[in-house]
Amino acid sequence: GTCGRKTSVSNETIPRGRIIGGNQVAPGEWPWVVSIRLNGELMCGGVLVGRKWVITAAHCFTGNGNELYWSVAVGEYNLSKKDETEEIMQVNRIIAHPKFNQKTFNNDIALVELTLPAPVSDQINFVCLPGSWADPKIGTSCYITGWGSLYEDGPSAEALMEAKVPVLSQSSCKTALGKGLVTSTMFCAGYLSGGVDSCQGDSGGPLTCQDPTSKQHYLYGITSWGDGCGERGKPGIYTRVTAFTDWITQEIRKPSGSREPTCFELMRLSELPEEERWSEFSHLCSFYSHSCQSSQGPSACSRTSEEKCRNRIKKCELRSFVQNLLDFLRRVEDFIWSKVDFSFFTQTIPKFLEGVRDVVLQPTRQLLKHSFPKNHPQGKAKLCPGCQGLNETTLRMQSLREALKWILEVPEQDLSMKFQEVLVDVASKNEKGLYKARVRATIGGKPVTFYSMVGLERESLYRSIPGILALALDALK
Repeated sequence: GTCGRKTSVSNETIPRGRIIGGNQVAPGEWPWVVSIRLNGELMCGGVLVGRKWVITAAHCFTGNGNELYWSVAVGEYNLSKKDETEEIMQVNRIIAHPKFNQKTFNNDIALVELTLPAPVSDQINFVCLPGSWADPKIGTSCYITGWGSLYEDGPSAEALMEAKVPVLSQSSCKTALGKGLVTSTMFCAGYLSGGVDSCQGDSGGPLTCQDPTSKQHYLYGITSWGDGCGERGKPGIYTRVTAFTDWITQEIRKPSGSREPTCFELMRLSELPEEERWSEFSHLCSFYSHSCQSSQGPSACSRTSEEKCRNRIKKCELRSFVQNLLDFLRRVEDFIWSKVDFSFFTQTIPKFLEGVRDVVLQPTRQLLKHSFPKNHPQGKAKLCPGCQGLNETTLRMQSLREALKWILEVPEQDLSMKFQEVLVDVASKNEKGLYKARVRATIGGKPVTFYSMVGLERESLYRSIPGILALALDALK
């Protein structure tokens, strides 16, 4: 489809406190805006710039660049429910700008490659990219969009929000925020009087300006950082997209053999027919031949490349295993939350085990069997010579698997749980709203005592339940 074309919708908007000072938009009005999720939870905004490519802020991935944990929702409007147009896309590759600085947020831009092309429609489309020379004029009114907080430190908006903000001069931006903080790869937009701004959770979302002639929207900014939210004299800071147009184009156009194969690409090999598998394996692994030394002959280079590729597959299997464990824990949490009333604490654990045993544990066992074949060396033998950290991680995962097997062997009647006493240190509340507590309970008639972090409100109680269960089971053991 043509880039940067907005969907025609009725002009009814509901004033809201924020994207700060913004309006709730109609479904599909900004078809290139996407939500970027970490383990299924909104982490950042993003913007479609092609059917398989999303641009967002590099700081969104600080501390977790494992693409298996991330997904992108296109066609999304309301976070509290699944929209008809919503599609969850798996992430194939995350490419943060190589010069991104975590301390200064300079070069705060990243590309996200999807495993499959996004389905283009009236409500899912991509924005136009500007030329490297085409910055908007000072004072140009542009749009910011996102699901970020409605006020500083507040909750995220449920529905997509928009706000109109003017582009500010670099000099007024530096005066407001500090000369040393605002670099040439950043610009400011907003009102020095305050009241309209992007906020937490809007990170990575787009700032777009409409071409008055073609009526197409062009991506000029990526929400990066700010001092507070909507405060007087503190405009929002955006990554200047025109400074990165050449880098974006270069990365998007790179041939597949010029990049290291991703975990998704390597693990997909097992799904191919056998006659295609070796050909695709050779194609993907050809990347590693670029690092062969000139003294190596073709056959030695081929062997080295294949060995590196197989080691990469082993690492990917471990990452996939960890991701499956996280998925399992999330299902446990969802199960508990859907069942929880306070009768949970007396009768529900056996039902909980029944509910998750077949649905979750069997696929996990199959994954374990696939990830750790029986012919793998045991004990402290090296599983992958030269793979830094891989052997230790593998052995830890094997140890974890063995350590948890006992839970499945406990008779279910011994897993009914009753709380007798919870002593809370009310001065120990942490940033997640949890308190230190000593818990006395009985499991299957056996008294146990353990220390845990517990929540006293509905939301924080929900977050603390998995930890309480784990500690209770450990105490039972």
